[in-house]
Amino acid sequence: MIGLQGRQNTGGIVDSCNSSIKLLLCLIAGAGMLWSTSTFAEKKTAEKKTVVKKYSAVARKSMDIVDGGLPQKLDFKFDNAVAWLKENGEFSVEAEIKHSGLLCGDYEVGIHFGIGGPACANVSWIGEPYYISHKKQCNNAWMVHSGSGVVAEIKDDFAQISCAQLLIKCTGKCE
Repeated sequence: MIGLQGRQNTGGIVDSCNSSIKLLLCLIAGAGMLWSTSTFAEKKTAEKKTVVKKYSAVARKSMDIVDGGLPQKLDFKFDNAVAWLKENGEFSVEAEIKHSGLLCGDYEVGIHFGIGGPACANVSWIGEPYYISHKKQCNNAWMVHSGSGVVAEIKDDFAQISCAQLLIKCTGKCE
């Protein structure tokens, strides 16, 4: 089929742009579509960003005293979390985590024990962090993350443990 200006009409976007003004508008519209597509892809990539917040707490000897008057457990108090560690490496963590925003984030809560100076200065962390929970949170929600486990490599260093680090890892829309 032949168009108005003598060119063959193939039904494409360029063929519908039969004047310079229409061609300019079509190019702008096409560039806008490409820009919005790349912006959407960038937003999707940004939503999958991982944020890790770290909070430290000094070890406090527990009031649970047994066997010769020595503490068998260390307590750790964070802003919105508590943890304890026993001499045999058994530990427990309970944390209240708030998600800010309406879109969702995947949260993991972990704990790391270490030996360092007063106020958790210059800490040497023992092993890798232990993650105890994984939950999806949305809509400005508070959720309790809790869990426990055993850190076998702690047994030999229990008497020197002076610090714990709470790790809150969020992947997705984290604010």
